[in-house]
Amino acid sequence: MRGSVDRVRAVIRGETPDRVPLYDLLRNDAVINQFTGGTLDTTNGRALTYRAYEAAIDATRPLVRTPNIERTETGDDGRERRYFRWTIWVGPRAYRDADHYADEKRRWLDRFDPCWTAEKQKALDDQLAGWSAENNELGEVFLFRVGPCEWLTNIYHEVGLEQFSYYLGDMPDLIHELLDANFREAAAWADHLPDDHGLDAIFLADDIAFKSGTLLRPAWFEQHYFAGLARACAAYHRKGIRVLFHSDGNLYRILDGLVAAGIDGLNPIEILAGMNVGEVHRRWPSLFIAGGIDVSHLLPFGNPPEVRDAVRRAIDDAEGRILIGSSTELHDGVPLANFLAMREAVLEYEV
Repeated sequence: MRGSVDRVRAVIRGETPDRVPLYDLLRNDAVINQFTGGTLDTTNGRALTYRAYEAAIDATRPLVRTPNIERTETGDDGRERRYFRWTIWVGPRAYRDADHYADEKRRWLDRFDPCWTAEKQKALDDQLAGWSAENNELGEVFLFRVGPCEWLTNIYHEVGLEQFSYYLGDMPDLIHELLDANFREAAAWADHLPDDHGLDAIFLADDIAFKSGTLLRPAWFEQHYFAGLARACAAYHRKGIRVLFHSDGNLYRILDGLVAAGIDGLNPIEILAGMNVGEVHRRWPSLFIAGGIDVSHLLPFGNPPEVRDAVRRAIDDAEGRILIGSSTELHDGVPLANFLAMREAVLEYEV
């Protein structure tokens, strides 16, 4: 939509835009068809999906996903990958035992090179060039690019939460070393962005909470997480880039630490986990917010008047410092009427 990029830039800088921006991941056939006049399938997915983003919303984040051909594959690591229309499910990797896991990870750490190399710089430059080309394809849409992240998620997701819990209990030093290496790589990546990187903000994700609270004790995050996150945030800030941090779940017990580490924005504000736009803004007014409209219950099962009320309330509660969107992604279970209600409520709201 016209003015989208400037609109989003204003919000992340703490300025007042002409209106609140719309922010979402469009993984919904009905919405894409509505805003393109086409019928989405796997052959025209890229063309229609990209057109829908520019027509329907102001901002999004990677991945701008297109429909998959549904299938199941097994990777070289033995992990099963199941491709659904809009999502990909990756199964855990099975190690023979704890010693096998430890040996593999020690070998990886031995090969880990904290130094920045010409090969890494070329990969970064190629990535930026690809992003520039995609920006041209998306048109007037603010795309929050993603830097190296999921520092803890990648560790536990590889083996599954249950097995990860055993490894953390049996070999905590190894897990902490892996986490530190991930943070160091993220900071190095940011430090080596060229001066003309073209990034106003970066999206850094790490799913570190359940609906009931954090994945691990707040004290663990104090000891092992916040310093690494601060290193990454500082590297981005040195480049003039703001950080939008993403984690599902209830983050209240560690949000002071996340803010102190340097995050500038928070996504997605999972309502059914007890998160609340007004509470976040009141306690941490320096943060800009992205999301805030419940997609677990309200958007798929509510009605348009309820959606409009939630949108107006979220904008009021955030005093306008919000990018309105679903609390993760606009999946296929959301009726078109409810997305249109969310969009119209934003467009009609007087700043």
